[in-house]
Amino acid sequence: MSDSPGSRPAFDNFDAAVAEAMVSNVAMTGIPTYLGIRVTDVGPGTMTAELDIRPELLNPFGSAHGGTLAALVDHVLGAVLFPLIPRGSWPATTELKLNFVAPVREGVLRARSEVISLTKRTAIVRIDATNGDRLVGAAQGTVTINEPRPNRVGAENPIQGL
Repeated sequence: MSDSPGSRPAFDNFDAAVAEAMVSNVAMTGIPTYLGIRVTDVGPGTMTAELDIRPELLNPFGSAHGGTLAALVDHVLGAVLFPLIPRGSWPATTELKLNFVAPVREGVLRARSEVISLTKRTAIVRIDATNGDRLVGAAQGTVTINEPRPNRVGAENPIQGL
């Protein structure tokens, strides 16, 4: 990564094949599958994903449960790194600060992440979440980048195994 003060980082490594696989929603499992998260755009150090607000994601007051927004934010926080880090490496959220700005009641919940700092071992990522044209969440998190673990069953991320 190389950059100048006050500018957006430029990334020396961007794996376009990994990015394309992510937009194709290859190998989605677990909570992203349950929530119906769709990756809509991946670029060097950026990622946008969204999900439809369904009745089962609402709290008793008729707005999306905060965990829904938190899960989407956490997903784009780490996944934005896959095209930037060596294949087989894996990102793990170590810190996340999320401000809930406004309630989400219906429609599409969208989150856009942007890597603002990247080293071999850590990344700092900012995320804005929107519902329609309204900001509903603002977040920043730190991610630890872990080296591949040889001979570990299921250790390789299918997206990076292209």
